[in-house]
Amino acid sequence: MNSAIHASTVEATGKAAAADAYVSVMTALAGSFDALTPAQWDLDTECTGWTVRHLAAHLLGAQEDALAMPTVLWRRVRGRRRYPHLSLLDAANQVQVDDHAGLSAAELCSAYRDNIAKVARRVATFPRVLAGLAVDKTMAPGNVPLRLGCLFNVIYLRDAWMHGFDLAGATGQPRAATTADALVLGQIMRDTATAWGDGPAVELVLAGELSGTWQLGDGDPQALLRADGIELCRSLSGRVAETGIATVSGDPGLAERLGAVRILF
Repeated sequence: MNSAIHASTVEATGKAAAADAYVSVMTALAGSFDALTPAQWDLDTECTGWTVRHLAAHLLGAQEDALAMPTVLWRRVRGRRRYPHLSLLDAANQVQVDDHAGLSAAELCSAYRDNIAKVARRVATFPRVLAGLAVDKTMAPGNVPLRLGCLFNVIYLRDAWMHGFDLAGATGQPRAATTADALVLGQIMRDTATAWGDGPAVELVLAGELSGTWQLGDGDPQALLRADGIELCRSLSGRVAETGIATVSGDPGLAERLGAVRILF
């Protein structure tokens, strides 16, 4: 009996579930930031050009974006003007970092922790009429408009969650597991299935901290693939070129195809 979860059947994350997940993810991050030594704040991360301090500034900025829609839009306007060589989202993220350049590590930690309950409440009560507003024409899975509901319920949550792994990798601190791990991994696999499209079906076994068995594509799997769950997420986000996806059986070209898939984080 095939126990794989068909990734395309994973339901979109609703605002109530997202709000609960934010509390778990952000509380874990706040604890990790509080535990940093002064020297660790200046360590480089896997995010190009960012130190740990920059990472914290970005995450604080993401909280502020979730709390005020005009902030989201204004940062995108400034990002487009200031960083025309970057994507709209990357440019806005860099503006988040710029906006908090003057804060100390202690101030970043305090502000981030103070915002956790506010963000969760905002996400849980976000008006449906605003959730449908598009902030970019093509950035959502399937090359469709990225809407505020998806940005808040999925992308900002996934981004904060993945930065927990970035922080652990940069500092050597263990990353605290969160109650949102399964939900966010499901989001990721759902969007991966969208990006995979109508290609040949594959069964993917994830091992390690993020484990499970998933199917991408419809029909009988044409390959059985295996990967470390964290490394797959790093690949899907564009953090690494070497995916570590192994072909257990079937067409090895499908492992290469999965290694080329990228989704929005």
